[in-house]
Amino acid sequence: MEFKERLLNEIKSAGLDNFSDKLLNRKLGIYSTFEKREVTKALDELVQDGVLVSVEKGNYTLKDKCDAVSGVLRGNRRGFAFLIRDDGKADLFIPHKGLHGAQSGDKVYVVPVKGTADEGKVVAVIERGKRQLVGEYTSDRAGHGFVVPDDESYFSDVFIPTAGRGGAKNKDKVVVNIYDWDSGKNPVGEITEILGRANTIKGDTLAIIRDHGFYENFSKEALYDAERINKPVDKKEIAKRTDYRDLLTITIDGADAKDFDDAITVERRGDGFVLYVHIADVAHYIKQDGILDTEALKRATSVYLPNMVLPMLPEAVSNGVCSLQENMDRLTLSCVMEIDKTGKVTGNKIVESVIRSNHRMTYDDVQKILDGDKKLIEKYADVYDMITCARDLERILNAKRRNRGSINFISEEPKFTIKDGKVLDVAPYPYYESNLIIEEFMLLANETVAEFMYHTELPFVYRVHEAPNKEKVLEFKKFVSSFNYNFVVHQSMHASEYQKLLDDIKGTAEERIISKVMLRSMQKAKYTTGNAGHFGLALEYYCHFTSPIRRYPDLTIHRVIKKMLTGQLSGAEITKTLIRCEKAAAISSEREIAAECAERDGDDYFKMLYMADKSGEVYDGIISGVTGFGVFVQLQNTVEGFILLDKLPAGKYKFDEGRFTLSSGKHVYSLGDKIKIKVDGISREIRRVNFSVYEEKARRQ
Repeated sequence: MEFKERLLNEIKSAGLDNFSDKLLNRKLGIYSTFEKREVTKALDELVQDGVLVSVEKGNYTLKDKCDAVSGVLRGNRRGFAFLIRDDGKADLFIPHKGLHGAQSGDKVYVVPVKGTADEGKVVAVIERGKRQLVGEYTSDRAGHGFVVPDDESYFSDVFIPTAGRGGAKNKDKVVVNIYDWDSGKNPVGEITEILGRANTIKGDTLAIIRDHGFYENFSKEALYDAERINKPVDKKEIAKRTDYRDLLTITIDGADAKDFDDAITVERRGDGFVLYVHIADVAHYIKQDGILDTEALKRATSVYLPNMVLPMLPEAVSNGVCSLQENMDRLTLSCVMEIDKTGKVTGNKIVESVIRSNHRMTYDDVQKILDGDKKLIEKYADVYDMITCARDLERILNAKRRNRGSINFISEEPKFTIKDGKVLDVAPYPYYESNLIIEEFMLLANETVAEFMYHTELPFVYRVHEAPNKEKVLEFKKFVSSFNYNFVVHQSMHASEYQKLLDDIKGTAEERIISKVMLRSMQKAKYTTGNAGHFGLALEYYCHFTSPIRRYPDLTIHRVIKKMLTGQLSGAEITKTLIRCEKAAAISSEREIAAECAERDGDDYFKMLYMADKSGEVYDGIISGVTGFGVFVQLQNTVEGFILLDKLPAGKYKFDEGRFTLSSGKHVYSLGDKIKIKVDGISREIRRVNFSVYEEKARRQ
């Protein structure tokens, strides 16, 4: 029995409660310095194990003897926090005085404060959440160095001793590792990297990247390995594969895309179709557990910022040998689907193949061809019939998807025009029927592969989207009711109810707001090795198969498929593959969230830069968020700004969380209201655009 277990037994048998280490030592007859250190160490471990709780004045008590609940702190720069409870119950408010040195992101134990309904105080830190922060270095008049975190939720500046400054100067953006939380008023850390000057695009962009755990550079070994494999396709390998080079094949991507990981071939067959979805065979080049594979798993996804791309794989791979470039032999995995006139897949196969893309096409050009542009039709005469055939199939698939109740969310993606470091324009990203062609074909390939692999009963990584939490559904219904829309709630919800609502609000002023809140009310899609279907797409089977250049789960399942096709999956290899799939699913789910946060922060930063010289300009907007300290307003160009309380017409305002309103009696601001705003400027340190009310419009009824 370990010493800490014996110690725990002694505590229980003695009936000790709210005891100090000194009292425990006396009870146990421990007097030597060595034994006292062992007791202190064991007590700390028991706290970490969640058996003991450290309470006031350094005393301890058994967790079972107090009302302590565990969870993660979510802080606010104003100094207070909320406990996001592990048991899923309502959050607890933690005032600054009740934090007792805990920080945002920490895993803690909290006990409710007597006489309050929803307030608590931290009694133990189970695990520190953030050990690395990004921020701006500054020093005071006395020469003391601090890092002010970019993360607004972190309560304290980090003290930097002289030896830990690493040459940083005032207004440098830096990365700091925290190593001491308990010695003084502030956490203590050392600077490990200087990113650049604050308030510069380079420094600020790198800060966003590093804040979410991403890196723009690859190791020398990875770059060398990437260059080594970036060679013409081996003829011996071609001979082993199904040869589709004589098929008419095209890629359709954005005009600025360089990594082409999917290509399509569409043929009519009787009154149906044959659809070939060719996906770059990245797994052929990226060897499992090799240097490039390790780097790819660490990232798990590519990250797209307005001014740069952080690829999952080095450019020699992503834009080179694995990119399905025009008139180049490329190795692929092809999902071939026979589809009847109703859109049903009647037959399918997955093969290792080789293709040669006839044309690298853009969404703009394909749309112009569909709209009848004679010059482009002539230029792409060899694939014109295939493009119109693809459109016909897309329309059948889209109708079928809508009929089964799949949800079509409104895209909030912005398109930036940047030249020489200046943001010239930001607008909603244009979306054409040509985009829908690729979207529908990729959705079908992902579904077909997932269903096929499910029936093999082999290890696999599925893309799972579970049904919304009932509490969230009821909250959303309440929100929608404030717009006078009827949202039907059933015991077992179906995606079609959500899509019906989206159809009802299409083209209205509140369409984007309701769509955004709807998305937030849903569960987050994730990767798992167990299939549970995809609620949003109304599918029983789904996976991510079509983007192995930029998503690690796709690369993982390509490996599974290739092993299955070559008869390498049996016995012990199945167990090893399952373990790899579980690891890939867990890491990829976590890194996907980090990537989304980085991309959102990057978009906000460049939107802020765009609005920096727009002070005094007036815009129409719609209220997109209501809080107790102001309202958020979204403009037509996707920019969102904030109106502080003191920028609203004078009055004593009351926030009604249930009705999503901020009112003073005379003035009422509700989610979805139209409003005309004036740009007051920007707050660069928090990436925020500041608005004030220019003219109130009629409220929605």
